[in-house]
Amino acid sequence: MTRNRELTMLIVGDVFVLRDDPPSAFRHVKDLMHSADFMLGNLEGSICDVGKAVDKPGAQAWKADARQISAIEAAGFHAMNVANNHMMDFGTEAMLATIDNLERIGVKHTGGGRNFAEAHAPAIVERDGCTVAMLGYTCVFRDKWAAGTNTAGLAVVGARTSYETPARVFETPGSPPVIHTWAIAEHKAQLAKDITAARAQADIVVCTFHWGVSKGHKQLAEYQIELGHFAVDSGADLVFGHHPHLLQGIEVHNGCAIVYSLGNFTFAHHQPHKGHEYETGIIRCRIRDNKICAVDFLPARNEKTLEPRVLNSTEGRDVIDLIKARSKELGTVFAETDDCLQVVVDAAHIERPKAA
Repeated sequence: MTRNRELTMLIVGDVFVLRDDPPSAFRHVKDLMHSADFMLGNLEGSICDVGKAVDKPGAQAWKADARQISAIEAAGFHAMNVANNHMMDFGTEAMLATIDNLERIGVKHTGGGRNFAEAHAPAIVERDGCTVAMLGYTCVFRDKWAAGTNTAGLAVVGARTSYETPARVFETPGSPPVIHTWAIAEHKAQLAKDITAARAQADIVVCTFHWGVSKGHKQLAEYQIELGHFAVDSGADLVFGHHPHLLQGIEVHNGCAIVYSLGNFTFAHHQPHKGHEYETGIIRCRIRDNKICAVDFLPARNEKTLEPRVLNSTEGRDVIDLIKARSKELGTVFAETDDCLQVVVDAAHIERPKAA
């Protein structure tokens, strides 16, 4: 055991592979991913050869065939979230088969299961005396997809929506309404319980949410900020999100980073006409003494072949400028280094990467 060694945790956004040579999706980033002590991400859809497509009016149902699991294995993922709006597109059978396939290749999972307890249980990964627990939830789901006491499904945190008439509507007829959203109180209470239970098992607790509005919507919904803050206040050390298929801002709350959306890391149904962006990123957390000591944003971009590539500060200048711009209203401060954009959680102490 080398307990004093600085550990690295890498986190990516939406992952969905569908190609003849599945492992090739990660050909440009495989070495980096394999270097991580903890490699986390969101699995955006089932990977199996069973199930029947559910009726989703106005939305596409998708899944990947079972051989695509080789991409997840080759990439070196240690844990993946399965709570999202496509994991149940082919029913409970497909979701459970996907979990079985993840377990077969040794990848931990969170956010779905055969019952409520399994769906809300964290994915736990241990390295060199440090334990990380990841809890996964979806705020974007269909009726009856939530796991029940004795029924399979997903871990969900629902939100409500209201529409307020703008103050000057009589002066400007046709003005769009002011949209308010908030998380369901009972679901927040369960989230707090889950975080407390995970904290009892781990040194570091990571919460991930499938949330927000897709189809090119860059603004944060109110409930995203509410939930991100609540998770941190309940004991999470880091929060990251996905679903909008584009980068959203990074915020620091009570000394912890909240990454609202990492966009598409690799996505077989990449659809620019629906607002999907090729720009993406990897969050690199450096861990010392079983605590996160630094959070870095590594700029990356999907090639037209949907294969992500990490960029240096020159190649990725547009991505760096993009995440800065989308984080500006959140008041986030960044420090640029040779290979990344460090999220400043403590202005008096900026961590510099140690030489390998």
